[in-house]
Amino acid sequence: MVLRKLLPFTFLFFSVLPNGFAKDITIRVTPINILSTSEKNQSYQVKTLRIYLSEITYMKDGDTAWTEPEGYRLVDLADSSTFHFTSYVPDGVFFDAIRFRLGVDSASSSTGAHTGALDPANGMYWAWHTGYVNLKIEGTCDACPPPKNDFELHIGGFQNPFNAERVITLNTTKNDIEIFFDLANIINEAFSINQYRIMTPGAAAMRIADAAAKSFYIRP
Repeated sequence: MVLRKLLPFTFLFFSVLPNGFAKDITIRVTPINILSTSEKNQSYQVKTLRIYLSEITYMKDGDTAWTEPEGYRLVDLADSSTFHFTSYVPDGVFFDAIRFRLGVDSASSSTGAHTGALDPANGMYWAWHTGYVNLKIEGTCDACPPPKNDFELHIGGFQNPFNAERVITLNTTKNDIEIFFDLANIINEAFSINQYRIMTPGAAAMRIADAAAKSFYIRP
C-alpha cells in the first residue's frame, strides 16, 4: 500500500509595489510521497529535495497578465521556510492559470555562477559548461545498489539537446494556491529504467525532467 505523506512548508517572498496598488497571492508548494513505495513495490525515502522555481507568471486566456519581477527561488526540504511565499499582483489583474519554470534558464546558466539563490554555496551549481542543477533528489531504497542503498538524481543541463529546464502551467483562479509536487512520479520513472544515480546532463536527465514537469498539480 502506498503511504502518502503530506508536508506543508513556508517560503517567504516580497515584491515591492506602490501602496494600494497590489493584492497578495499566497502560494504553497506541498511535496507528497516523500516516504512511499514505488510501482515495483520498492520502499524508498527522499532525504534531500531542492528545486529551482523561477519566472512565476499569471496567465489570462493564454496570455501573460503579470510576471513577478523576482528571479529564482530555491525550495529546500531542509528549510521549511522555503515552501511558502506571498506573491503580489497589481489590482485589476485577473488570471485563470499560473505558469512557472522548473530550473535555471540557459542565459543564466551560460554566464557562470551567480549570487543569491543561485550562489554555488547552495550546492546546486555544476560548472560553466553544464550550469545549474534544476532539481536534486536524494534518498535511500533497499533496491538501490549497496553498500549505501541510496539514489541520487541531479537533474540539470542547459545546452541542446539536453536542456532540462521545463515550463509548467496550472489552471487556477484562487488567491490562495496550493501546488502539490508528487515525488512518486519521478521515483517511478527513474527506477523503471534502473537509473539510481544521475549526475550529468543527458537522455536520462531529460526523462526525469519530463516526469518532474508532470508532477506538479493543483487540486480542484
